[in-house]
Amino acid sequence: MSRQPFSVVIITKNAAAQLGACLESAAFADEILVVDSGSNDGTAELAAARGARVIQQAWLGFGAQKQFAVEAARHDWVLCLDADERVSERLHASVLAALAAPAAQAYSMPRC
Repeated sequence: MSRQPFSVVIITKNAAAQLGACLESAAFADEILVVDSGSNDGTAELAAARGARVIQQAWLGFGAQKQFAVEAARHDWVLCLDADERVSERLHASVLAALAAPAAQAYSMPRC
């Protein structure tokens, strides 16, 4: 099934302990972009080793940092995650279905 390509963006600062599982859950994305704010715990190195594109960006504030990440993504469709979040199997299937035949310009999801 053909679908629109998409990026996952994650903003980080010293998130190495949580990031691996997040990256693994999002591995089906066409691009994973990690925007790091000067971590000193190996976050950026872990992300790069797992195939993510890493950009260093000084902290701009939560909203501005997320917006920076979205604008830096290579694809028009972007899923924003935090390092402590995971893409469930249900969300994985939902994302792929939505991108196979987009019916809206944006989608939302419940977070818990």
